[in-house]
Amino acid sequence: MARTFDQEQLEQLAGDDRAFQKELLQLFVADTDNSLSQLETAISTDNPSAVQALAHYIKGASANIGAVGMSRTAAQLERLAKTENLKPAPTSLRQLQILHEEVKRLAR
Repeated sequence: MARTFDQEQLEQLAGDDRAFQKELLQLFVADTDNSLSQLETAISTDNPSAVQALAHYIKGASANIGAVGMSRTAAQLERLAKTENLKPAPTSLRQLQILHEEVKRLAR
């Protein structure tokens, strides 16, 4: 099974300060809640350019915090949007939402 979260990346970002790690995760969760909502709208309205921009943002933010599963999935979605083929996008969105829930659990 592929790793979905890189704790070492988070520790590199926040050091050994567990409270700061949790705070970063909570900020990430809040920010990506909004981005995922916008992404859902962009997919449902068949807007490839918005999907591409949002997926790119989520890909980078996820990689920075250590949410490698989200980053990989967002990268796949970004590639789909570049080809303007959003037919498989709802499946990728659902996967992003599931992975996001995993990060939410870590942030508690």
